[in-house]
Amino acid sequence: MASRPSILAAIGIIAVTWSYVSVLADIATVTGWRTPFLFVVVLAGVLGVVIGTIGRTRSAFILTIGLLLIGLITYIYTLSQAQQQLLTAQRLLADTAALFTGLSILRFVRAGAWAIAVVPAPVFLSWALLSAGRYVLSATAGGVILGLVILTGDAGLLTALTGVVGFLLTVAAATLTQYDGDINQLDAVIVLLAVIIVLSTSVSAVPGSGSSPLVPEKTPQTVDASLTTADQRIEVLGSIDLSPQVRFTVESSRPSYWRTGAYNRYTGDGWVRTGETQPYQGQLSLPPGSSQSVQQTIKTQQSISILPAAWKPITIEGSAASQATVTTQGGLIPQTSLSANTEYTVTSRLPLWTPAQLRRAGTAYPAEIDETYREVPADTSNRVTQRTNQIIANANADTPYDAAIAVERYLESNKQYSLSVSKPDGNVAESFLFEMDAGYCVYYASTMAVMLRTQGIPTRFVTGYTPGQRIDSNTHVVRGLNSHAWVEVYFPDTGWVRFDPTPAAERQSTESARLSEARQQDTAGIDLNESTPTPTPGSSAMTPENGASTDATGTTSAPTERSTTTPQGTNMNNNSAGSMAQTPGISARTGDPLGSSSPSVIDQFLPTVRIRRLLAVIAIGIIGVGAAMRQSHAIQHSRRLVMAQSQWLQSIRQHKRRFAGIRGVSEGKSKSKSKSKSKSESDPDSSVAYAYQRAMAVLAYTHRPRRPNETLRTYRAALSLSADREAALQQIEQAYERSKYGDGVSPPTATTAITAADFLVRTGTPVRRRIAQFREIKPPDDE
Repeated sequence: MASRPSILAAIGIIAVTWSYVSVLADIATVTGWRTPFLFVVVLAGVLGVVIGTIGRTRSAFILTIGLLLIGLITYIYTLSQAQQQLLTAQRLLADTAALFTGLSILRFVRAGAWAIAVVPAPVFLSWALLSAGRYVLSATAGGVILGLVILTGDAGLLTALTGVVGFLLTVAAATLTQYDGDINQLDAVIVLLAVIIVLSTSVSAVPGSGSSPLVPEKTPQTVDASLTTADQRIEVLGSIDLSPQVRFTVESSRPSYWRTGAYNRYTGDGWVRTGETQPYQGQLSLPPGSSQSVQQTIKTQQSISILPAAWKPITIEGSAASQATVTTQGGLIPQTSLSANTEYTVTSRLPLWTPAQLRRAGTAYPAEIDETYREVPADTSNRVTQRTNQIIANANADTPYDAAIAVERYLESNKQYSLSVSKPDGNVAESFLFEMDAGYCVYYASTMAVMLRTQGIPTRFVTGYTPGQRIDSNTHVVRGLNSHAWVEVYFPDTGWVRFDPTPAAERQSTESARLSEARQQDTAGIDLNESTPTPTPGSSAMTPENGASTDATGTTSAPTERSTTTPQGTNMNNNSAGSMAQTPGISARTGDPLGSSSPSVIDQFLPTVRIRRLLAVIAIGIIGVGAAMRQSHAIQHSRRLVMAQSQWLQSIRQHKRRFAGIRGVSEGKSKSKSKSKSKSESDPDSSVAYAYQRAMAVLAYTHRPRRPNETLRTYRAALSLSADREAALQQIEQAYERSKYGDGVSPPTATTAITAADFLVRTGTPVRRRIAQFREIKPPDDE
C-alpha cells in the first residue's frame, strides 16, 4: 500500500505538471499544434514513470538532456531559412533572457513548435524522479518550467497558484519522509516558497513585462488609450468609452488611415504580434506591385507611444527617426514614448490596385505569409467555417477578394455597432458571429479575420486611426475617438489591402455625439485653434477630396473600396470613417489615462488594482511571514506575552494550546490528588498554574526562557533579578510547587501568587511598566 508521503507527492506533481502543461497546451492550441503536443506530453510522462520505476535515476538526467537537444533541433528545423539565419547564439541568449522578464511565448514565430520542443524534458524528468522517490528533485524539475511560464505572463493566476501549491505538497512529502512526519520542518520550505512567489510577481511587473502588474499606473478605458502603449498583445474587452482628446495632427495631401500596429496571432480572446523589432536603418521595404508616394507630417499633441503613418511607410525623418524600430509586420513603433509637440515626417507608398487586379491575384502566397497569417486556434468550431462557406456561396464569390467583400458586407449588415457590450467567454470571434447582436470595431475586425482564415486567406488584425477632422486642405486633427481597428488581406503582387467591416454610419454617429457632449461640457484638449466646433456648410476647407466624406464633426472618411473608380486600393470602404474610437477592448478595463471619462468614486481615491492577483500575493506573503515567525518562535513568544497581561485570560487560555516549552500545567498534577477536586476555572491550583505561566512568559521576554531540565531555583538564580522581582518569583515558585507536587494550595496562597505574577508583568512589559511609573510599585508581602 502506498505511504501517505508518496500519495501527497503524486498529488503535488500532478498539480505542477497540469499547471505548466495547460499553459503550453493553450499555446499549442492557438497555433494549431494541440494534437501532437498532447501526444508528446503523454509519451514523455509514461516514459518517465517507466525509467523511474526501474531505478534508472542517473539515466533519467542523461535522457533529459537528450530530449532538450532533440527538441531544440526540431524547433530550429520548423523555422524558415530566413528565420534560421537570424537565430544566432547571441539571439538565443537574448530571447532566453527576455522570457524571464516578461516576453510572452506567444510572440515566438513558431510558438507551438517551441512548446512541443520544450515540454517533454520537464514532464519526463519530474515523473521519473517521482517514481524513484526523489520528491524534491521531481518538484524542482517541474518548478523550473512552471516558473518560466509565470514570468513570461502566459500563466494565469489560478494556474500559477495551483502549480505553487503542488510544488509545496511535493516538498512537504519529502519533508515528512525525512523527518518522520514532523510537520514543523515545513516552515523553512513555506518561507522560501512565499519569497519566490512574491519576487516572481514583482519581476513580472517590471516595465516591459508581459505579465500584468499588480498595481498598473492606470488601466485605459478607451481603445486608443491602449493603442498609445504600442503593446505587443491586445486583449478584447467588453464595454468601453470614447475619448474626444486630440492626439496628433497630420499634414498630408491625401487623407488615409493612420496605421499604428498589426497583429498576426489570434488567441481566441485577443491578438499577439509575433517576432522582434529591428532598428530602423533608413529605409523600409517597398510594397509589391505599383504604388504611389505620399508624405505625412505628424505633430503630437499628447505623449504617445506609437508612430502613426499611412500604409506602407518607407522612410521616417525628424526627431522620432532615432527612436523608430521596425516590426516584423513592416510597421513603425518608437523605442520610447514621444513627448507632446514632437514632429516627424513619414513617406509612404500607397499600393495601387483595382478590383479586377485583385480578382486576378490568385493564391500563390509567399511561404512566410502562408505560414504566419492563416492559422486559427485548433479549438475553433467548424461552424465558423460552415457559416463562412455559406456567406461566400450566397455571394457567388469565387476569388479571395470577392470572399473578403462578401464577409465584410455580411458583418456590416447583420451586426449592430455598440460600445456597450459584455465580453463573451471563450472564442470572441465565434461568439460575435453566432451569439452577439452588437459590438464595436475590435469585434468586427477579429471576426472577419478569423472567418477569412478558415478559407485559407492570409489576414491580419490592424489598429490605428481614421483620417480625423479636416481643418484645411491638407491638415487633419486626429482625436482619441478616431482610433479604430480593421482588417488587412494579403494579395500576391499587391501586398496588404485594407477592409473595414465596421458599420460607418453608426460609428460616426456615436463619435459625433461624444464630441458634441464634450464641447458642451467645455472639456479641455478636444479642439485646436484651427478646428471648428461644427463644420461650415460649403466651406472649401471642409470639403473632402478624392471621394472622401465628412461627417457632422468634420471627421473625414477615405473613399470606399467598392465605390472607388481609381486604382488606389488603400482607400477603404465606407466603414473606414472615423473611428475606432473606441476600439473597446483593445486594452484595459478602466479609466482613460488622458481623462476622457469621469472616474468612479473608488478611482478617485485608489489606483486601479488587479484585486484578485494582489490579494493572492499578499496572502502568500502573509503565510511566508507567519512561517518565518513560527520558525523563529516569535509567534509563541508574542502570544505568551499577550496572554500574560491579565489573570482573567486564564479562561481563554483553558481553550487554547498550552504555552510551548512551558511545563507544569494543572493537568500534570499528581494522580494522588483527589479526583473530586473542582476543575472549574476558579480552582486555586489552576490559578496558580496560570500565574506561573504568566511569570515564565514575561521572564522569557525580559531575560530568557527556562531551559529544558533546568530547575526553578536554578533558573531564578541565573536571571540575576532585582530583589523585589526575585521575591515575587520566589512566591510564585513556592505556590506552584505546592500545587503541583503537594496537596494543593489555599485560595489566599493562590491570590498571593496571582499578585506576584501581576507585579512581574507590570514591571516586565513596556506598556505596563510605563503605566506603573505613575505610582509606587511594591512587591507583595510574603504569605
